[in-house]
Amino acid sequence: MDSGSPKVIFTSVENDPDQLQSHPLRVSGIISMLLGLISVVALAGPYMWIVPILAIAAALIALRPSKLPYAGRSFALVGLGLAIFFGSWAVAAQNAADQIQLQTAKRFAQNWLDSFKTGEVEFCFEMSLAERDRLYKSVNLSRYYAEKTEPDENADMPPSGPVFSDFITQPLVKTLINADKKPEWEFEGATDSVKMAGSRRWTLRFRDTSGTIPDPVLVTLSFQRDYDGEQHWEINNFETPE
Repeated sequence: MDSGSPKVIFTSVENDPDQLQSHPLRVSGIISMLLGLISVVALAGPYMWIVPILAIAAALIALRPSKLPYAGRSFALVGLGLAIFFGSWAVAAQNAADQIQLQTAKRFAQNWLDSFKTGEVEFCFEMSLAERDRLYKSVNLSRYYAEKTEPDENADMPPSGPVFSDFITQPLVKTLINADKKPEWEFEGATDSVKMAGSRRWTLRFRDTSGTIPDPVLVTLSFQRDYDGEQHWEINNFETPE
């Protein structure tokens, strides 16, 4: 009788538990998960965005098609999800911070331009100095700079920074000081932005809607962050584009 004869059953390796357990582990899946877990460091700044990028790359390697089942797929999916989550969060947070900084730079530049309308020329000059060299908190600026309208011929060395006498003789500054009709400034956008360690420089474009200044005005300003995290803004340049 054939009923007692042994039967040969062919099975695929995918359905064989022993084969599943012996299949090599894809180390790239483990690496992806570990990189995904530390992808939170991407929130520290763009220089750390490489971590989630590496996590995604490792996950894609681990998830590449295979005819045989393999271990490590779940690790790769976890790493991929964490990397996308923290990477997206970091980019969104950086974009939001950039917009906040741009609005702060815009307000500072606009307030600086408006100070010419109120005759605060000395204060405008002070904002072109480094924070440590400013005197507006401790002295009467009008009285102090009344003695600084001419260069000091007795000085042993020329000054290393901006000079008030040079500032008030700039054509654009003279126009703003002597204008009968005060300018009305309208912000047109940022033309340049440069990030540096602990600081950032912007070049902002304004237009006078009153017609006193016919050409657009470019205001270049930057901020420095001190040890306490406080930002100090400084006007670096002020000109009309050629």
